[in-house]
Order: sequence, then C-alpha cells, then structure tokens
Amino acid sequence: MADKPAPRASRTVTNASEVKVYGVNACSALWQNRAASIIRVYVTEDRMNLFGPLLKWCAKNKKAYHIVESEALDKIAQSVHHEGVVILAQVKAPLNDEQCLQQVTASTGPCALIYLDGVQNPHNVGSIVRVAAHFGVPLILGSEGQLPRLTPSAARIAEGGIEHVNLAILKQPKVALDKLRAAGFRLVGTSSHANTSLYSKPLPEKVIFIIGGEVEGASDKLLAAADEVRAIPGTGRIESINVAIATGICLGEFWRCHPTLATQASP
Repeated sequence: MADKPAPRASRTVTNASEVKVYGVNACSALWQNRAASIIRVYVTEDRMNLFGPLLKWCAKNKKAYHIVESEALDKIAQSVHHEGVVILAQVKAPLNDEQCLQQVTASTGPCALIYLDGVQNPHNVGSIVRVAAHFGVPLILGSEGQLPRLTPSAARIAEGGIEHVNLAILKQPKVALDKLRAAGFRLVGTSSHANTSLYSKPLPEKVIFIIGGEVEGASDKLLAAADEVRAIPGTGRIESINVAIATGICLGEFWRCHPTLATQASP
C-alpha cells in the first residue's frame, strides 16, 4: 500500500473513555459501525491485506496505525487471542434510564429485551451479547453496579455483536421496568425451578427475559415481580445450563413464536 507503516508501538495506555478492541470480527464491526470512534490501529503484517482498506482509511483520516509483531501485539492487547488486530477506540457509552426508555418505546412490532441479574463473567456477557445480536435484541438491561461494562475479552467473544446491541445501565431499575411494562412489555423470569415450561404457550410479542447468574440465578425479588416464570425443560440431571446457552434458547423460542422478526431483520 502507498502509506508507510508507523513505527512499532509499545504497550498502549488507555483511560476510562477508551477501550481496546481486538479480534477480526470485533474490529471489523467497529470500523463498519463506529469509524469515528477509532483512535489508533495495530495490525500484524499477515493481517495487512485483510485490513488494508482500514489502514488506507486511517491514513486518509489522519488516524495513527502501526504494523507490529505478534509478540508486541500480545502486550498491547494484554491477550494472545487478538487474531492479529487491535483497535484503540472511544468507549461506546451505555444508555441511561431515559435513553433506554426512549429507544424501546419508539420501536414497533415484536421485541425481546434481556435483563441480566448477577451475570458477571465477561465470557458469558460477551456470549450473551453475541446471541442477542443474532436474534435482533436491541438492548441488554441491568442495574447500576450489577451489569458489567464489556471488557476487551468480552468484546472479542461477542464477535462484533456489541456494535448492534446497546447496554443500558439503570439507576432505577424498578421504575424503568414498570414503565416498560406500561409500554406493553411482559417480564418473563427464567428459573430451573419453575413449574411452567418455556414452550407451554407462545411468548408475548413484547418481552423482557430476566436472566440470572449460573450459581444464584435471578433474585427472588425480581422473579416475584415478573409476570411469569418459565423453565427450560431437560433431563434434570444437572442443576442448570450455561447462562449464555439459556439465553439463546429463550431468544430462539421468541423468534419461533414471532416469525415476522425474520422479515424485519437486516440482510
């Protein structure tokens, strides 16, 4: 390419407004959806062909980029799973209570949201974001102090899904959930101890799935506030299944119940 690569970079120092995103799919999605947020790009030589258009874009838009050895990228990413590319970018800020309500109440047609309660493992959060993007979930909700911000590792596991799903960190979750219920959403709790099967009847057109952590599950208080609680039927040989898998099963059933979602989905 015509642009000369910048010198090899040392380990990146970031602040709270910046995030390192790594992995081919995660970085590609960031560039395609939030190019203006890019601060700096690092790629290994064997990824230059794949990310050539991004590097040319960087040169044109006066964004720094560096061609580095894989070992140097290990240090920049603080991970060996970078897949040859790291982007330093501005953080995609989570929505607040008001922004969450504005986005959701403006939507039409079938809509599923996820409320995470006590799900802290970044690998699980990343997997949930990925499956949420697959099934067209616009928002993942959680209370302040409970819903973790996406780490670089979680963003990689999400495989670009974070560019299509917003996180909403709620300061007043009960108030927000009550307003969403007034807007037509039903709260469906999930618990392995529920007597009602996920498949017992069609899911409502607007639903918020309450998903709890694998060890404790959703809190009793949240489940008591739900309109109904359903279980994913199985052999019963184990206490529960992985939280990201459970989320995928619930969203898959929602998609099956509302086939018009397929016509609304982007190609």
